[in-house]
Amino acid sequence: MVTIGEAFTPTEGIIYSASDVKLKMGLNLIPSPGMLHLTESSCIWSCEERNASISIPWPRVGAHAISSVPGEGIFLMVDVNIVWPGFYTGYPENNGDAHPEELGEENDEGHDSEISDGAITEMWLQPASREIVDQIFSAMRECQILNPGSDVSEDEDYMEAEEDELEEVEDMRNLQLDDEDKFADAEE
Repeated sequence: MVTIGEAFTPTEGIIYSASDVKLKMGLNLIPSPGMLHLTESSCIWSCEERNASISIPWPRVGAHAISSVPGEGIFLMVDVNIVWPGFYTGYPENNGDAHPEELGEENDEGHDSEISDGAITEMWLQPASREIVDQIFSAMRECQILNPGSDVSEDEDYMEAEEDELEEVEDMRNLQLDDEDKFADAEE
């Protein structure tokens, strides 16, 4: 769950922190820079000047990459439509599938910002220098490794099953419809 609230600084599990980081959500650039904290469990941007913060758990970060547009920074794609009153309204800039009238959802003033699990929010973290961009990216990779997605499995049976499936597909590619013997035992 993406959490929005008052500005805070985490005390545990901090992997990396950077000050003077701007946040852009969709088309909205938040005018005041803030503090970025990458923890073992979340990406947190906090702005003392505006007394606001957003905490995004790593499983909600669908992708992250180094970006040069709109400026040197980190692009994040979050797998929920975030509504942050006073900062970001969400719907119009998103992937085109999330329109308030279609979702039938109200804009709640609570701390839970998830409106639709089918939508996304695009965000950019813009630190003061390129060196910091590289450091943030490396720290994010480390955090993502600590929080693999639910569909990732390191079980050996899973890997063997994948190889078996590939062999079956290869056998199917070699089938020829005019070979009557291959289909002789098929039920009609």
